[in-house]
Amino acid sequence: MSEHPVEIILQYHFSNRELLDEALLAAGASVSSKDIQGDAQGNKRLALLGDSVLREAILEPWYSSDESTGSNKMLSQVARSSGLAKYIAQNPCQQGQVPQETAASTVEALVGAVYLDCGENISTVRKVLETIKLFTK
Repeated sequence: MSEHPVEIILQYHFSNRELLDEALLAAGASVSSKDIQGDAQGNKRLALLGDSVLREAILEPWYSSDESTGSNKMLSQVARSSGLAKYIAQNPCQQGQVPQETAASTVEALVGAVYLDCGENISTVRKVLETIKLFTK
């Protein structure tokens, strides 16, 4: 199987590609379009997990900086600047730019997906976060 563009952006290869697919599926997208397959909840479960993992992964770097690293605004900016936003399968009713909350939730879901896929290794998650420039070493 060829590398997904998001794997190239993250510089992380998923062993379980279904986790990546789920992470990129915005909630409600599959309900609104017959062309999009997946659970109606989309990436909500992974985003919830990713939110908690993100807090642990950024705690040390955040403490030594004054940035609001884990805010929805920052996560959304990272999704756009890294190029991740264009791979989000969103609700077709939401035409145009991916909404801030959807972009932020997708970054959280990707964090959750990486965490599960790599065997719950926070160091691997931190490397991915550094790659997408959520924080620097």
